[in-house]
Amino acid sequence: MEFPNLGERCSIKDCKQLNFLPFECNHCHNLFCKEHFHLGSHKCLNFKDKITYTKIKASNYKCSDESCKETSPIEMQCIKCKKHFCLQHRYHGCLEYTNEEKTTKLKKWQIPKKQFAEAKAIVDQEISDTLKKSKNTTMANKVRLMRIKGSAVGPKNVPMNERCYFLVYLPTTVSNKHIGPSKSIYVNMNWTIGKAIDSIADILKIPNNNNVAGAFKLQLFHHTTGALICNEMNTPLIKLFEDSELIDGQSVVLEYSNSMFRLQKEQVMSSGHLHLFHYLGLLFGHWPPACWEENESDSAQLRTISMQPLVHTFLPASDTGSICTL
Repeated sequence: MEFPNLGERCSIKDCKQLNFLPFECNHCHNLFCKEHFHLGSHKCLNFKDKITYTKIKASNYKCSDESCKETSPIEMQCIKCKKHFCLQHRYHGCLEYTNEEKTTKLKKWQIPKKQFAEAKAIVDQEISDTLKKSKNTTMANKVRLMRIKGSAVGPKNVPMNERCYFLVYLPTTVSNKHIGPSKSIYVNMNWTIGKAIDSIADILKIPNNNNVAGAFKLQLFHHTTGALICNEMNTPLIKLFEDSELIDGQSVVLEYSNSMFRLQKEQVMSSGHLHLFHYLGLLFGHWPPACWEENESDSAQLRTISMQPLVHTFLPASDTGSICTL
């Protein structure tokens, strides 16, 4: 060999591999190859393990319940009494309220509820007074619209700037205890009146037979006069707004009919749309019924309308001033 002294051989007898960059052990200071320079590889005798192992006795926590002997290596303290309890007795009644505490907390919870009810009653009364006293029709309509908007429901996909609001009175033949006699609803002003009626019927869950030939159709009527708003179902709502046939926030009546008619005689419209005249209009398809006759008798105290076979309805004398007999 030309350079016999170049490099060092591994100190392991069975290896003796020539290394030009040998590794020196920090403990025994012998030279090793890359495969035996680890302490475990050449089993260094000068290495002493400095890691000390101390045995710690595991803690056992006994359940604080007197009748329980269960122990646990993990302490589970109650956040209130700071005592350890096992899983079986973790609900030991420490966090339960006494009857006095329950009564006190219930009274505290009732205070804001009562305050809210009182405040709401005051606000509603002020709004009602404003509507009654206001001589400005435009301002009254704005206040009514704001009130309707607060509780209105409708399709969520209708943009805010395209919504128009109505206070819709349900048909007399439909009763819904959860909704009541009327409901605030919004629809898209770009829809036709037919699509708006379909949407309102879906929201109020009212049977809708507008697509059935010969069936009674759902239509919208003015709440104040009982007049049909529009008989053409393809008329856009925005056109009715432009023609002042409708106003935003208006009260309307949703009812079944088979022709164009007024729900009630205008003289009795002030008391709402739940009069018998409304029902007569639905039966006969026009207003007033052909059987309507004036009664000039001063002694008549009841007005009787007999609808065969078994339907009899009596109205107070102050409501109509006439008798209808079928």
